[in-house]
Amino acid sequence: MSPFSSADVVPFPTVDVTLNPHTANLNLVLAKNRRQVRFVGAKVSGPSCLEKHYDCSVLGSQHFSSGKHYWEVDVAKKTAWILGVCSNSLGPTFSFNHFAQNHSAYSRYQPQSGYWVIGLQHNHEYRAYEDSSPSLLLSMTVPPRRVGVFLDYEAGTVSFYNVTNHGFPIYTFSKYYFPTTLCPYFNPCNCVIPMITSSCKTP
Repeated sequence: MSPFSSADVVPFPTVDVTLNPHTANLNLVLAKNRRQVRFVGAKVSGPSCLEKHYDCSVLGSQHFSSGKHYWEVDVAKKTAWILGVCSNSLGPTFSFNHFAQNHSAYSRYQPQSGYWVIGLQHNHEYRAYEDSSPSLLLSMTVPPRRVGVFLDYEAGTVSFYNVTNHGFPIYTFSKYYFPTTLCPYFNPCNCVIPMITSSCKTP
């Protein structure tokens, strides 16, 4: 069993998040149960491999315009991923093709652009994409195999927890006014290992 229960973080029912196939990038394949997404696009070889992060993303089917909601995402063995929430008025349209040449491209993944997300890049760099900078480097003593996401719509917060490390807090976006409906956001980047929306009671 997971060493961490969502009840240790928030005493609210968890959300059974599924993926919306109508929002999936063409380089992605979703499982029939809509709980798993993996990258199947062209692989990049050579020194530039880790610099090529395409926006191969998909949105969750659930929409949130009020209340408190918690769900978990399995990212075990992945070398790159981005997850969190985004404005439902946005689509998975942003491209990372020129990340190496234009680091400011990450500014698209900021709250001011309708994204509240964290991610893993280059196998070991965990980052939060805040308005104040292209990204904030996060310290992670225990690499998360599963990440918990807690949205408190009225409070204007999106918090992330390391379920692998007994629910240790990773990062919180706080005191935001959400102008639109939000939905879960998933980007497996160009790593072929799948991302999985997990039941909090699943081993």
